[in-house]
Amino acid sequence: MIKEILLSLSRNAKITQVSRILLPIIIVHGGAGDWKDERIPIGMEYVSKAAKVGFTTLMNGGSVLDAAEDCTLFMENCGELNAGKGARPNEDGILELDAMIIDGNNLDFGSVAAVSGVQNPISLARYIMEKTDYKFFAGPNAKRIYDEMIAKGYRRAEHGSIREQSNSRTADTVGCIVVDSLGRIAATSSTGGISKKKPGRIGDSPIMGSGAYANSQCAASATGYGEHIMRVVLSRMVTLYIEEGINPMSAARKGIDMFEKKTGSEAGIIAVDAVGNFGYATNAKAMPVAIIQGEMKNITIIDCLEK
Repeated sequence: MIKEILLSLSRNAKITQVSRILLPIIIVHGGAGDWKDERIPIGMEYVSKAAKVGFTTLMNGGSVLDAAEDCTLFMENCGELNAGKGARPNEDGILELDAMIIDGNNLDFGSVAAVSGVQNPISLARYIMEKTDYKFFAGPNAKRIYDEMIAKGYRRAEHGSIREQSNSRTADTVGCIVVDSLGRIAATSSTGGISKKKPGRIGDSPIMGSGAYANSQCAASATGYGEHIMRVVLSRMVTLYIEEGINPMSAARKGIDMFEKKTGSEAGIIAVDAVGNFGYATNAKAMPVAIIQGEMKNITIIDCLEK
């Protein structure tokens, strides 16, 4: 009996030691798609900066939700990625934004879709999750919730010029996953959607299980053509593979293989488990990814270029 207890304590000590090495972690993607060659270094630069912003929030005592929101806010505000300030307009020339934030440990989320007149839909999504009795608002009424959020002082309004975007139809959503030193998980997704989309079109980004998914065991955040990602509930499938015992890297690859076989389309995914093992995969030309693990100096930036 004593021997069994000692063995159990030894195993737990090893797990704790591994977790200390792998956690905390933040993994960020800037969207999978047909990136122009000259834009790939820009994408890599901004996911790297976003990862540092989120990791700094965590190191300064912020929660995983704070870190995930701050990371995504940076990408929405930078003007160089298809989210927030840099989002692509619909065919009427209007920005309609989608976003979602997920609290994995409480299996809770907030989503917003097709909202205009808002630069930071990720903060609105968090407000919906934390301060309303609902989970999802869309269109003009989502803007009413945004105005309520600002009036109550939950967040400040952001103002900035909108940069001209290319006409590429690639839906390069942004997203991140954060796991703190205790294994608590948060995930996000934010996008302007496909360029020149029909007004009112909503993709996978704000859809729980499609654009992103998180629970107490693992999380995933997807990017690509929402109409196709929703058909296979891509983020939930990848997390399910992890729950079944597949490591996150293999789970991400399996998810993209399944997605391509069933839809013939392109997508990308990032994934992390509660002890800090991570994965990423895409069948698109490129997907800028940044990972910071354990401490700020341990940063990896990957283009996921098609080989």
